Amino acid sequence: MKRRIFLQKLAASGIILPVTLGFPRLRAYAKVPEGSQFMQLAAMNSDKITILIRLAGGNDGLNTVVPYTNSEYYTLRQSGEIFIKQEEVLPLKGSSTMGLHPALAPLQTLYNENKVAIIQNVGYPNQNFSHFRSTDIWLSGTDANVYESSGWYGRFLEETYPDYPEVLPKDPFAIELGTYLSSTLIGRDNNMGIAVGSLDYVPGQPDEDILANTNAGTEELYVKDIIKQTNLFSNSIIQAGTKQTTNKVQYPSNNALATGLSAIARIIMGGLQTQMYIVNVNGYDTHNNQLPTHAALHKLVADAVLAFQRDIEAFGIDKKVCIMTISEFGRRANSNGAGTDHGSAAPMFVIGSGVNGSIIGSDPNLNSLEGAGNIKMQYDFRQVYASLLGQWYNVKESQYIPSALPRAFAQLPIFKSTGTGIQDAVFSSLKIGQNYPNPASTKTIIPISGISFGTEAQFFLSTVDGRTIHTENILPGNESITVDISNLPPGSYSYIVIYGQSRYVGTMLVHR
Repeated sequence: MKRRIFLQKLAASGIILPVTLGFPRLRAYAKVPEGSQFMQLAAMNSDKITILIRLAGGNDGLNTVVPYTNSEYYTLRQSGEIFIKQEEVLPLKGSSTMGLHPALAPLQTLYNENKVAIIQNVGYPNQNFSHFRSTDIWLSGTDANVYESSGWYGRFLEETYPDYPEVLPKDPFAIELGTYLSSTLIGRDNNMGIAVGSLDYVPGQPDEDILANTNAGTEELYVKDIIKQTNLFSNSIIQAGTKQTTNKVQYPSNNALATGLSAIARIIMGGLQTQMYIVNVNGYDTHNNQLPTHAALHKLVADAVLAFQRDIEAFGIDKKVCIMTISEFGRRANSNGAGTDHGSAAPMFVIGSGVNGSIIGSDPNLNSLEGAGNIKMQYDFRQVYASLLGQWYNVKESQYIPSALPRAFAQLPIFKSTGTGIQDAVFSSLKIGQNYPNPASTKTIIPISGISFGTEAQFFLSTVDGRTIHTENILPGNESITVDISNLPPGSYSYIVIYGQSRYVGTMLVHR
């Protein structure tokens, strides 16, 4: 049996932490240890933490961020009345057309505090409508026609910290709560850690007997290594939980997500240096009985997230923690009578004190649907991943391409402090502004200045999946770039300006 397959099967049972920590099943993946040659790189982003909440089943985007002034929304969902009544929608400041599901009132509170970024119409080209296949695509970060069993973040860790697992770490790099091991954190050669069934019985350190020089001896050595890592990871988590045994706020009861997030807040305060947590919330496959099911799920998530945010604010660690939601796809714009069927694009949320609170993107175009009622994609989900790595973790593109993502994806203005210059940016003397008009139909203009005499910049226009469709050089003295978009299909495009060692990435919309 190959080592990778063996580890995957062994990991499926999961690590179970003591009930006193408040954790459901948990799995750990390793971070590079002190003394490694890669600690300098790790130190660049060691103070940033992400909580990834997966809304498993396919979250209905139109009933999450609701186009409540668009009559077509109500027409499309007239069958079964699978819509949110206009008077129930929670308005979003800065928008006269979009609002939140009424069960998301806690998120409206955070949005009003500029702590929620809503990215509209997120998906990927050639959408697959299978739960299993689309989940694989989201977790692997690959294209729809690429089959990859490893995950985007696992490959990033594996590339960044190649001395794992030969040198064991003290703390896990990432932790997943749930009943199964997802592929997000699995590398091509290593799963970045192991899992065991229960910590009610933690095996002692394996002995150092000389093993037989056979296949059985090799596998026995591997099992002993797994036990060592398991003890190390579980003990570090327990120690962190023991240091901080109480939360600063009261979390909602009978809420599994809140229980998990409260434990995460405590072990972060207990000093655990883990940088990624993954929590799965099931039930979003709402073919039937959608309105009450969706409302209950949204309330569970929103109540837990608000309590967690207030907790980390009270602890004083809110500026280093963000939450990001993902789901394998959205749902169709039209109802099926009692619910909605598998769809394509849907909104994502990024939440935290370090987030640019805003709506990124345009309202869903309900008069121009694809196929059997699918919302057109405006942003590729890998743009959000690239923004998380580039802005939140301050990682250069060369450090995550092509390990985590297959190519460059235009980043979005999600985080307040960026190392990539997403909004109006200054690189040395270079100044770039947002294109206007945006959206545009025939041409758009990008303000630019500051190219020094004797130098030039390069301009690239690309589709959201990374395909370059136009390039040109920008000479000194130019005050703008005029881009002819009359022949481009409607949708979202990225533009990149490279000047010396500086790189600016922006996004433009073509609309007709």
